Amino acid sequence: MANVTSLPAGLTLSWVPEPLRVASEDTEFRHIRQLRQREFGRLYPAVVHTADDIHDAQACVLYGQSLTGRFTSTGRMVFDGPQGLPADALVRPEIDRLRNQGLVVAESGKFVITREAGNMLRFYLHTYLELAQSCGVDSIIFIIRAKNVDLYRTTTCSRVLLADIGYHYGTSFRFALLECRVKEAAPTYRHYWGRNAHVA
Repeated sequence: MANVTSLPAGLTLSWVPEPLRVASEDTEFRHIRQLRQREFGRLYPAVVHTADDIHDAQACVLYGQSLTGRFTSTGRMVFDGPQGLPADALVRPEIDRLRNQGLVVAESGKFVITREAGNMLRFYLHTYLELAQSCGVDSIIFIIRAKNVDLYRTTTCSRVLLADIGYHYGTSFRFALLECRVKEAAPTYRHYWGRNAHVA
């Protein structure tokens, strides 16, 4: 299982994009949690567990900084374990269907990408796909705004498990649950972003 100070044993990432870093120090996590609290509080009023999120302890957390050192983006991939996945609180039956198929499941989320950070999503997704391959993860799940479903379908071969999870994080938006099969997604992802590197 991953933890906040190291990646899983034996993991090799051949390409962590230059703008991204793997969080490992307390000071990094403090800045990440401050960024989450500021941005989630503004965008998703019902998200309250930003400072004491237990799932960071079984996750690989990435972040990006501005040229002046300000934290401008972050994301994480949570590995399934004793605490389960964050999405279990909302859509456990759907996740259990994957587990019951013998699939190793991880959850990618907690994305904060500020306007200053720019087009960083592709770098996060690429890194987490490679991380999933290295760790033997079969499926990555995402809970995303419904308006972004087509992007994830096109770039990561994700399929919709639930078009509306029934929870809206204090907004008027609809959120969908998606699943990405890692082996199917990697070639499509690299092909798409190789041709569309300016898109995020």
